[in-house]
Amino acid sequence: MVEVQPRRPHPRQTDPRRLCALKQHAQSAFTLIEMLAVMAMILLALVALIPAATSLSKSSGRKAAISNLLGAIEQGRAQAIKDGQATYIVFPAQLPGSPDPATIQRYSYHSYAVFEDDPANPGTVKQLTGWRTLPTGVSLRSGSLGALATSTFTFTPMGSTASGLFPFLKFTTNGGVDPISTPSPSSSPVPLGIFEGYVDGTGDKDTNSSKFTETITVGRMTGRAEYTP
Repeated sequence: MVEVQPRRPHPRQTDPRRLCALKQHAQSAFTLIEMLAVMAMILLALVALIPAATSLSKSSGRKAAISNLLGAIEQGRAQAIKDGQATYIVFPAQLPGSPDPATIQRYSYHSYAVFEDDPANPGTVKQLTGWRTLPTGVSLRSGSLGALATSTFTFTPMGSTASGLFPFLKFTTNGGVDPISTPSPSSSPVPLGIFEGYVDGTGDKDTNSSKFTETITVGRMTGRAEYTP
């Protein structure tokens, strides 16, 4: 009869150091539940950070709009003094004809350009800059533009012959604001409000619950524009 010898364990299976290392590894490894818990915490943190990042982005948009508009106003003022011709900062409010939604979103209460009296064609104006748009999600307050006078200006985004009746801010050759810019007589600076949102046929639509307005004021005598917190 053949005697069966008991199988001896492999030396690595009985090595105390290896067994201790395996035990420590098992104790330190993440379980599936622990990993899911960590992932849930990360997702919650991201959800909390998204509104803050969005708010920061919109705040940056308002600041960029203010900086760009201040630059355009100063450009118009300086050009009037330099050329000895009146200049205009023109703001498309209600666009002419039947514009498509994309054009309305891009330009209506959302853009501006600099024009100047054309000495070669008395009684007409020429466009000095292209139409500059405000950052996405930022618009001009309808009340600000509603306080300005309006006149007819060409509006090339809708065709070379298109024109519209748009609000404007006019600078005289000495750099001051022409009184014709505001139909209502006043000695107070001309305010231009910027906000987060858009303007439709019923008025301003704020997308920020605080309905915050950033204001630029333009001095009537000097034509200087400044940000008013």
